Amino acid sequence: MITLSESDEPERIGLLFTGAPALPEMVRLAQRAEARGFESIWVAETRMTRDAFTPAAAIAQATERVRIGTGIVNVYTRNPVVLAISFLGLDELAPGRILLGLGTGSPRVLAPQGVPFHKPLTRLKEYCAVIPPLMRGDAVSYEGSAVTLIDAKIEDVLSTDGQALRAELPLFLAATGPKAMKYAGSVADGMLMNVCLSTSYVEDKLELLEAGAREAGRSLDDIEVAMGILSCPNEDEQAGREAARRFIALYLGTMPNIAKETGLPERTIHDVANALRDDGLDTATRLVPEQAIDLLAAAGTPEQCRKRLDEYRAAGIDTVVLAPVEGTIETAIELLSPAALAG
Repeated sequence: MITLSESDEPERIGLLFTGAPALPEMVRLAQRAEARGFESIWVAETRMTRDAFTPAAAIAQATERVRIGTGIVNVYTRNPVVLAISFLGLDELAPGRILLGLGTGSPRVLAPQGVPFHKPLTRLKEYCAVIPPLMRGDAVSYEGSAVTLIDAKIEDVLSTDGQALRAELPLFLAATGPKAMKYAGSVADGMLMNVCLSTSYVEDKLELLEAGAREAGRSLDDIEVAMGILSCPNEDEQAGREAARRFIALYLGTMPNIAKETGLPERTIHDVANALRDDGLDTATRLVPEQAIDLLAAAGTPEQCRKRLDEYRAAGIDTVVLAPVEGTIETAIELLSPAALAG
């Protein structure tokens, strides 16, 4: 394992906002993270809290260096043309700093919106087929099971020469299952692995990512592997662990496609999900075992968190993306930043 003291290059570290705090506070924290050496800021749109594009735009205008990614936006609630023009707008604010993060989202979040979780991998593939050429300014016609475009072309109506808006953005996919992971290996510039998964999961899925890359004539070196890691540092070890326990309960109860990949017993997942649905988050939290915190988070004292982040790096993660819970974000920025490690 290479640590900062053994390498001239600091570890790449990002910060993920998972729907909170309020947008002005996100901007302030993003500025602080940039000042403390973070190299990327990611904004989730996984639950029905805040959208990703509004915070990403605000952060883009308030920062100078950090890359800004959607981590992630789903391929169900916006059509591909709307997604393409939204990312082009972000690129106008921060040229060369925007990461196009796509995924399928969660059936339990889409269902209340009346959106069926139908053929998620097919839909993801079709979006990935049309969004890059749309963003290059091409006219795109496509007939798929989820996407139909008829000579669709993005234009800048204010342009004096009638030219289209154009951008080439790195494509990051958030995939969980084996088929999606192999597909990502074949097309993506980067992989953003989900929060609340273990180092064993990383090692297993990197084999699939590499297999997909190899089949497409690529290698794993062509893909930046990032991962959101639930990070709850606190000088009071137990307080940090309890913060992580609460977030894990929420994730197990609302993200069934991720929950089944955690390695936790099915009974535990079932009990937590039912408690969240029937009795609320406090009850569900009490059912999350200590084993789950050890397996799925970097929680406890700052030293314990750093050790756990190093374990994720050793498993194959290139870019560690901290996902602190609300109320611990500033602490994570201060205690787990490159500046803290260097100091």
